[in-house]
Amino acid sequence: MVASNSIQDLFNMQAMCKVFLGAASSDTVYKRATMYKPLAHFLSHLNGPERRFLERCAEVGNVDAIFQQGFVDYFPLGLRDKGMELLARAFAEGSVEAGYLCAMLLMYHHEDEEEVQMGVQMMEDIRISGQLESCSKFFSGISKDVVVLLLEMYAPG
Repeated sequence: MVASNSIQDLFNMQAMCKVFLGAASSDTVYKRATMYKPLAHFLSHLNGPERRFLERCAEVGNVDAIFQQGFVDYFPLGLRDKGMELLARAFAEGSVEAGYLCAMLLMYHHEDEEEVQMGVQMMEDIRISGQLESCSKFFSGISKDVVVLLLEMYAPG
């Protein structure tokens, strides 16, 4: 629960004593941690403890973290192959949002006809599942978060 509510609280818990360090460092904690922070938050902390937290969560199979790690790797870091691999993995493990993004990238950022067709098929599978609208809303929210982040990072003053 601590990891789900605050990354900082998790780090504070680990610093309290050896018993808490062991418990709070277990793979189970990182696998079950919920990514309450908006995706844009991780974009502004690419080298901080948040990034290491995200990587650890992804390493132990946290699907939300795998999706966010794939997003961060693909876009701001420019690691397209690694990002696509993580997005596809998150989709295979149940993240429809990761599948939606993966499909969009295959259709619009790749020139290989086979990859484009794979993206079309993935999008069709998402449409048939009835989750296309929820994915569109999810990414609309991310777009707003990213715009706000960019304004905060580059605003004069």
